Amino acid sequence: MSDSFLDIRRVMLSNGVGVEQGQDEKLRRYVTLLLEWNRRVNLISRRDEENIWENHILHSLAPLFVTEIPPGACVLDLGTGGGLPGVPLGILRSDLKITLLDSIRKKILALEDIIRALGADNLRTLLGRAEEIAGSDVAGTFDIVLARGVGPLVDLIRWSKPLVRRGPASVGPRATGGKKREVVPPALVAWKGGDVEAEVRLATTKTKVQRIDVVDLVFAGSSGLGLEGKKLIVVPL
Repeated sequence: MSDSFLDIRRVMLSNGVGVEQGQDEKLRRYVTLLLEWNRRVNLISRRDEENIWENHILHSLAPLFVTEIPPGACVLDLGTGGGLPGVPLGILRSDLKITLLDSIRKKILALEDIIRALGADNLRTLLGRAEEIAGSDVAGTFDIVLARGVGPLVDLIRWSKPLVRRGPASVGPRATGGKKREVVPPALVAWKGGDVEAEVRLATTKTKVQRIDVVDLVFAGSSGLGLEGKKLIVVPL
């Protein structure tokens, strides 16, 4: 078990995110498979391979520390690439039904192999672009759209709206105790860095969303892990 994994495990436990024996084995197995596939298909940057636990796994799991995603939610990981953030989240939250969407067939084939190896029944893949599947039978079937490092917030909101279900939420709320931002479907959750304020102002002007919440990725043990300035943008749709 790598020291990096032990560090990430300590951070998770410090934030009340339990890791069961089978889950930690799957997380480590996923990292091994991701690195193996990365030699053949460009799933993550090669310069990130040595810091994969901090730069990718912890970053993907960050919503569990600062937000509450309702149990049983149907989730779309838009532009998933190597399965980030969907696979790590799906490993720790097996109640979530997560669809991994990407427009590059080689990445989808790699993810299908990874999912089979992990035995992760709550994960599935979908080949295509968000704009394309908006006219397919999956449109209007998701509770939450996740987008990590995909595109401008204005575009993410525009792409996500046709994909989420309308009417009463299909999943119930999860008690937050006032400490975490509750994600109430339908919603978009986007990972952002840089000039977030400018993006939020532009999205507020250009879209018809009523509220955009910015959540700092600051939690117990986050100092020194490269998350400074990183945010989660939660947009009720």
